[in-house]
Order: sequence, then C-alpha cells, then structure tokens
Amino acid sequence: MISRVAESCFWLSRYLERIDTWSRVLDVNSSFRLDIPQSTPEQWRPLVIVLGQEADFLERIGAEHFEDAEVVQRYLVWDETNPSSILSAARAVRENARTIREVISVEMWALVNEFWLWINGRSARRLFDRDRDAFYARVNSHCLMFHGTRYSTMLHDTPYSFIVLGRAVERAGLVARVLDVHHHALRDREETSPADAAQWIAILRSCSAYEPFFKLSSSVLSGAAVAEFMLFDRTFPRSVMYNLDRTGGLLQQILRERPEALPPASQTAFERVIGSFIQMDVEDVLEVGLHETLTLIVDGVAQLCDAIEYDFFPAIDAVAPLGRRIESAPAPASPSSDSAPAPAP
Repeated sequence: MISRVAESCFWLSRYLERIDTWSRVLDVNSSFRLDIPQSTPEQWRPLVIVLGQEADFLERIGAEHFEDAEVVQRYLVWDETNPSSILSAARAVRENARTIREVISVEMWALVNEFWLWINGRSARRLFDRDRDAFYARVNSHCLMFHGTRYSTMLHDTPYSFIVLGRAVERAGLVARVLDVHHHALRDREETSPADAAQWIAILRSCSAYEPFFKLSSSVLSGAAVAEFMLFDRTFPRSVMYNLDRTGGLLQQILRERPEALPPASQTAFERVIGSFIQMDVEDVLEVGLHETLTLIVDGVAQLCDAIEYDFFPAIDAVAPLGRRIESAPAPASPSSDSAPAPAP
C-alpha cells in the first residue's frame, strides 16, 4: 500500500470526525446558553481556543465578539479562511476522498460528494439561518451514514484499517478537548447546583454519551462520574480509553506487515500514551488535576499522530494537499479570570 493512499485514508476519517464532533459541540453549547444563560462567564471563547484559532479570531474578528454566539458559530462553521471550520473540514474530506476513489466504495464517494454539494450550496445556509438544530442534526447524520456505509461496503483491508485508525486517534484527542472546554464543571463540589447538573449533561450530549451513561446502573450524575465514564469506560465507543485500545489493536495489525528490526516510532509513542494513562483512575485524575491530565492526553495523541506520519507517510512530507494538516491546538484553561490557556504543544 503506497503512502499517498494510507495518508488520505487516515486524514479522511480524521476530518470527518472533526465535523461530527464540533457540530455536536456547537449545537449543545447553543442550547445550553438558552437553558442557563448566566451559568459561566465565558461560553464561546473556549471553543475557539480549543481549535487553536484564538489568534486568528482576535486578528480578523476581534476580542469583542468572543462571546457573540452568532459570530462564533458562523466563524466555526462557514469561515473559509479558518482551517478548523466545518466548511474547511468538509472540503478536506472531499479532497482526500477524491484522491482515493479507487480504494473507497462507490457508495462512500457518493455520500462524501453529496455532503460537499449540500454544505457548499444555498440550502445548507438557509437551513443554518432558519433552524440551527436541524442544520447540526443533518451534519451529524451525514457523518453517521458515512461510517455505516464504510463498514458495509468497503473491503476490510489495510486502507480500511487506516480509516478506522484515523477516527480512533482523532476521537481520543477530541474527547479530551471537549472535556477540557468544561473541565471546571467536572471538579468535585460539596454541593451540586442545577447549573452543575446542566453542565454535566451538556458534556455528555456533546459526545453522544447521554443515553449510554445513564444505561449504566452504577452511574450517578456527578462531575467525577462523567469524567470517569468519558475517560475510562471500555464499552463506550467515544471514550478515551476505548479509542486508545482500538488504536493499539489497529497499529499492531498494520505493523505486522512491516518487518523492520527497529521499533516503529508509532508503537513507541502509543506505548508512552497508554502506559501513563492506563495506570490511572478518576481519583488519580482529580488529584493530579483534570485540566493537566487532559492536556497530557491531547499532547500525547498529537505526538502519536506525528509518529504515525513519520512511520507511514514519509514521502508526502514536502507538499500537503488542500486542508491536509492543521496545527495541534492547545487545550483551553478554565474560563475563570485567574487562569490562562495552556501553552501550545
């Protein structure tokens, strides 16, 4: 399998996962703002920070618009010069799919093309203006249909493994980022307020975890329980641990085809991430600090992705196709006035 195909498969699913995750986050954040408008001093700025676009937003739009829900949503959905916007990610998905049409199924290409034509047309913008919830729901639906079609119609060979690997590493990093947007709400508190409960539910909904969380008979709604479920549950397909387990299995499967004597960089990077995380539980996380733990996960996953590129995509390092790479963004600190964003990895 040539590097070009492997890299396009890997990045196709990574950008699709970004579209899916951030459309959910924007939808839930918008609804939460309506339910409890005075719950936090900053609600929209952390979303810009977690995508690594704070400097660009400040330069082109201005700090006075950081808490303008409409401005931030349009920036994160439609801004073509923002490489992390949903529209830019959709363009990258189609570009990657176009370069590997001989590998993906006809049905997968049709779905990607249909989504691109829709989101790049007038009907999507009209729906965004008229019914924001319906717009985000349609974006999520396209992503789910793609993964179902991919599972049902594509050969489960090495290109397929790279697609699933891209989704697994992206999910592990994105879930950590989503949790860090609201990490201040997950701390243990002596008293639980309705605003706290609403924050915890918003976090679960942002990761499609609301129903799975409450299906566990032992789950009691609290910040620690939500953090434990999203970080350590091995049965929920969006938790950090589930996706790290998936990543490890896929790397072993792919690396069996590489007979090099030296340990591959990706395996070494993976063992470094999983080695520190697997020994922890939620008590350890709260003792060390949730923000600090999540930052370590985000940084570790970013280094793992760099190692995967080093091992499998060396021939494409000079020139990257449209939208292929985005700088790893720092996880945001608490929006309280006495804290600042973590340094970039």
